[in-house]
Amino acid sequence: MGKAFADMLPYTLGLIVSPFPVVAVIALLISANGRAKALLFEVTWLIMSWVVLLVLIILLGAAGATGHARPAWVSWLALLIGVLLLLLAVAGIRRAARRKQSAAPEAPRWIAAMDTLTTPKIIGVAAMLIVANPVNLASLAGGALAVADEPLPLGRQLVLAAVFVVIGSIGVLVPYVTALRAGGDQLLHRMRGWLIQHNGALMLLLLLSFSLLFLAKGLRGLLA
Repeated sequence: MGKAFADMLPYTLGLIVSPFPVVAVIALLISANGRAKALLFEVTWLIMSWVVLLVLIILLGAAGATGHARPAWVSWLALLIGVLLLLLAVAGIRRAARRKQSAAPEAPRWIAAMDTLTTPKIIGVAAMLIVANPVNLASLAGGALAVADEPLPLGRQLVLAAVFVVIGSIGVLVPYVTALRAGGDQLLHRMRGWLIQHNGALMLLLLLSFSLLFLAKGLRGLLA
């Protein structure tokens, strides 16, 4: 269990550093009744992340991909994920090169509309940012593969999945804690601006880092 936990840790970084979920929480916090809305978003984020991770772990188990004697297709899958992430990173670099240096990054429209969202829409946005974000999905897939490396009973898999999600949710929890401090609103506005401005660079860094992690994992499995 300790080895699986250590192998999972690098993949939590994608959830922690992913900028748009953090920006979404900040946008909710600075809106009317913001703390309640942000708390709803964060609870949905935690539950959705945990459920997706468990589904991936169960699917790997059902496919016979758990334990040390894993089939070769698991390593090929890791390689494929690594290649796809690398292609996304290259595409992002090319887009950044074409973009005018003077053009200031703009927040997506859904970020600007966060303060008007109803409860169902807040839940929907939180779920969307888990399943529609390649970095977040790659983080959860990496965590699932790390758990699948060890022949663990279901109870321990549940615990590992919960720990993984809690650690990975530090990024979305920090703004909420910040909002409780005196002068927290000003700091939240600065955080929001910085994350939007540097979103592209953060995503490229995460895509490149995770592509290397998955490529190394796939090659290690094939060459072992």
